[in-house]
Amino acid sequence: MIRNISALSGVQYDVVIVGSGIHGAVLALEAARAGYSVALFEKEDFGHFTSANSLKIIHGGIRYLQHADFKRMRESIVSRRSMMQFAPHLVKPLACLMPTYGHGFKGREMMRLAFGLYDIVAFDRNKGLEKVNQLLPGTSLSADECKWIVPGVKEEGLTGGAVWHDAIASDSERLVLEYVKEAARYGAAVANYTEVLRLQTENGSVSGVVIRDLRTGEERNVMCRSVVNAAGPWLGTLAGDSHALNGQRWAVSANIIVKKQLVKNYAVGLEGHDDFIDSDALIKRGKRLFFFVPWQKKYTMIGTTCDPYHGSADSFSLTTEEIEKILTDINTMYPAAALTMEDVTFFHGGLLPMKSADGENADSVQLDKSSKVIDHGLEGGPRGMLSIKGVKYTTAPDIAGRVIQMLEGFFSPVPGKSGVYRTVSPRNVDFGPTVNRLGSEYAKIRDYLQRGYGTHWREVFSHLVESGSVENDGLLWISEEHPLLFAELHYFLREEMVYNLSDVVFRRSNLGSAECPEIKTLSVIVDIMGEELGWDAEERARQIEQVLQVFSPLQNAM
Repeated sequence: MIRNISALSGVQYDVVIVGSGIHGAVLALEAARAGYSVALFEKEDFGHFTSANSLKIIHGGIRYLQHADFKRMRESIVSRRSMMQFAPHLVKPLACLMPTYGHGFKGREMMRLAFGLYDIVAFDRNKGLEKVNQLLPGTSLSADECKWIVPGVKEEGLTGGAVWHDAIASDSERLVLEYVKEAARYGAAVANYTEVLRLQTENGSVSGVVIRDLRTGEERNVMCRSVVNAAGPWLGTLAGDSHALNGQRWAVSANIIVKKQLVKNYAVGLEGHDDFIDSDALIKRGKRLFFFVPWQKKYTMIGTTCDPYHGSADSFSLTTEEIEKILTDINTMYPAAALTMEDVTFFHGGLLPMKSADGENADSVQLDKSSKVIDHGLEGGPRGMLSIKGVKYTTAPDIAGRVIQMLEGFFSPVPGKSGVYRTVSPRNVDFGPTVNRLGSEYAKIRDYLQRGYGTHWREVFSHLVESGSVENDGLLWISEEHPLLFAELHYFLREEMVYNLSDVVFRRSNLGSAECPEIKTLSVIVDIMGEELGWDAEERARQIEQVLQVFSPLQNAM
């Protein structure tokens, strides 16, 4: 995957996609695979904003039972299966539990019945999945089992627990990147740190875009037949005065990560303490659910909270006070957690489209329930321009399918321009001597790379072989606690468009997915990157400070 801005000139693309969150990334792959010539532009790094700030659960739509919305359930079920098929090494089954109370709506019997109905709707959930990745049907647990899984759970009226199975992305940031890379293998031109400044039109139709390479400052015209705006909370920037996006409000969606194992083996849904009114639900639960998700053995991810947001997307960041409020809510609903700010090691925050709000109470925020594709040509805007108002990470494959259908209504792809898969040629490297030299360490490295890169793990391993570090008794690991190989860093630099330390820490590796890496680890990485990218001492220090700044709300509380 090579960034080549100069190659964009003189080419007319069928589709330019603006924004490489999960919606833009999946669409780039599906459009290229369908035969459209595609250019994908991202003004920062791939998947850097809301798509990098999720609870990582790939939902199958079981929550839509309370709305009797079987259409959305099917969209979620099919999309979840699509993601599990695409990246089985990254998207794995996740057992989920909800404690049950009494014998009414929240009772064990009613919940078990509901999950049985869901299993019928999700009859084909495992179609095409490897056996190890197949999702089990719902079941129930006893009260004693529930108390073991959730120590300190409220026991008054507890009758047991209802269990269902969803999926979790072990690395949601790399999942986005894998879609981008696969799109490139199908011929898509992809570029990060490239801003789309404005549309170009001719006779009321899209004719191109003006882009700026943020690494050089150079501007270029890129010709295209259509534009899909997948810029998340920046949708309005490109859409201008589009009626469909006028007055769009946004909500802060936030999770925290704590260095405590609060639950065992299950993602657990617990009710918050504040009332929550879902105006679209036929069956009212009355409280917003918080999920406690086991993460990397030592941690628990907890969320999600929602609050109205009133600023610009460019100025968004979570504050210490907002994180402290989340802690207070968690400790109120689940006193056994006994969390303090010292337990919080990381947090996620992003902006989602908001339907309505009742005052400023977080639990009254109504997020848009479904993603929407807007055809601006039908709203008095330029023909050939679409915008994706994305709501759910999971349903990106369904939205991509809808967009492809709309593109087919505009024009057909030019035969032979795209849609041909370009396999990565094996590097002319003999793995044998390195494998022999590694001995038992080889199996550890191979398994680790397979978990992160799936069938493409050999591409990374070839960098380890070419470095000669094993034969020269060199170091293999930059970090072992949060694993990162020297070979991976070289791979990121040469083949994954890495230009900042934050790209490595937050989106190419799991190094910063749970807590701030040690300064000595960051220094090792930045020195290697500095040699490759020509950074002086001042720039190397700036790159480290940029990463530390992400964790500053936690440091400010100390």
